[in-house]
Amino acid sequence: MPPGFMQLCHTRLAAATLAFAAASSVARAQETLTEGQTLVIYDSRIADSLAVAEHYAGSLKIPGGSGGVPGTRPGVRVCDLASTGALATTPGNISYADFIARLRDPIRQYLTDQGLVFDVRCLVLTKGLPHRIQDTDNANVGDNPVNFVTEINLSDATCASVDSELTLLWQSLTTGEAGGSSDSKADGMILNPYWRSRLPVSTWSTANIQSAKTITLGNTPGPLWQGTTTGTAALRTTPGDMYLVCRLDAKTVADANAMIDRARFLVVDVNQVALLFDEDPANLDNLPAPFSLLDNGEDYTAAANAIIADGRFPASGTVLANPTAGVTLDSAAGTSNFFVGPLLSFTPGQGRLITAPVLFLASYGSNHNGVPTLLAGGSAGTVYASSFNYSDGAIFNTIESYNGRDFGGLGGNPSVPQQQASDFLAAGGTFAIAHVWEPLAATIADNTVLVQNFVNGELSWAEAAWSSIPVLSWMHLVVGDPLARLHRTSEDLNLDLDVDINDLHDWTQNPVDINRSGVADDADRQLLLKAIRAGDRTDLTNIRP
Repeated sequence: MPPGFMQLCHTRLAAATLAFAAASSVARAQETLTEGQTLVIYDSRIADSLAVAEHYAGSLKIPGGSGGVPGTRPGVRVCDLASTGALATTPGNISYADFIARLRDPIRQYLTDQGLVFDVRCLVLTKGLPHRIQDTDNANVGDNPVNFVTEINLSDATCASVDSELTLLWQSLTTGEAGGSSDSKADGMILNPYWRSRLPVSTWSTANIQSAKTITLGNTPGPLWQGTTTGTAALRTTPGDMYLVCRLDAKTVADANAMIDRARFLVVDVNQVALLFDEDPANLDNLPAPFSLLDNGEDYTAAANAIIADGRFPASGTVLANPTAGVTLDSAAGTSNFFVGPLLSFTPGQGRLITAPVLFLASYGSNHNGVPTLLAGGSAGTVYASSFNYSDGAIFNTIESYNGRDFGGLGGNPSVPQQQASDFLAAGGTFAIAHVWEPLAATIADNTVLVQNFVNGELSWAEAAWSSIPVLSWMHLVVGDPLARLHRTSEDLNLDLDVDINDLHDWTQNPVDINRSGVADDADRQLLLKAIRAGDRTDLTNIRP
């Protein structure tokens, strides 16, 4: 044993102990979503659902599968719809009546019977389960933008995604629905109480989640309903009164399982990835009253600026190894200002080529004023997502009305061709926020919030995604592992694919300029502490390879 070895060990242990105390002092108040708070919902009668559930939760939790699968999140809870006595569903569309009888009420009963009503914070739906609830009196009106606007103007749009409707599981939204204007809370949308929060969802108590809420009419047409913030606690609507709902779904079981695997341990190289914000002067993310409450303004610009100001990801053009890495905002129209990747061939002179692996893809997509054409023929508007190389953890959030239609094998909307989130996932993407029916541009998820809470932040994917979505009982799907959190190489100082107390010890011994301010100081240390605190509890249940 070399001289001084024991003293060195004691010194490192003391430093690590002090660092751990500092990192853990507020961890209890900042716990992100955990496996034990997550309920995976599957149907053993549906082969795809069974296979994806087994891959995620493991064979010990999911009997009847292939067997011997350890599961990527073996600590989650599971609910087999077949065991509840509910009739089986089919992928794609479901009527509102069948949604209540075959999904909502069986899930309610399962949570009650198992004593999980107040413990579960996230519901996870699996491939093979339906994703679109049809309108109660005009089944597929959401597929026709013109007719759907008429339904909105009549304040009688009851279609929604299965996932968004389940966020308010304990609210009976169709009570009173008779095809009239605003005659039930299922008409239109409900303001999301978790929207723009920067805190973990466990910050709010679930004690009143089963209480009927006072939800009042905010704006019409639409309508836009709002939960009250006054009166007794039981009547108010808070983030504790909703479930975060995510979906493990893709074109194939193999795609879904690969998507899950890519999210398992995410450490993104901040100097290698591209974060793309592709808009144009059409400003589709800005609508007048009555939806001005939801307006996120110049969201693309704000999101790009937020990442650059944070400092951990560079601006594009500053990484010499690949000038397309970093944050790129393009607000101009025309085919030469439409982002494309190297995996497809486009007409020369069209498309702005991005060769770096893409981490964040925010785009107007087919709504962009000027879309390149393919050399083989056809428009890039429905295939551009398949042209990029992707980093693990890649996120898809585009202003396209029907980019989530294809799940369940429905395909895209034939009358409004748009890029599908399922194609993005098949091409190597990891997370997506998509729309199953026409959502109206004002309700698109805020990129700025996604950036602050996930890319730059420490919330889980489920928390970050739902905190970016303005409304509930509407058209959104949140696709991807809800428990995933994004780590960055800027904080993974020892390059062990984890951000933990050892990185803080290394920083203490050799301070690093994490935020690119030009000096390594306490601001950098605080960024590292925040990353460590957020993972303290969730990492306890993670089994690392």
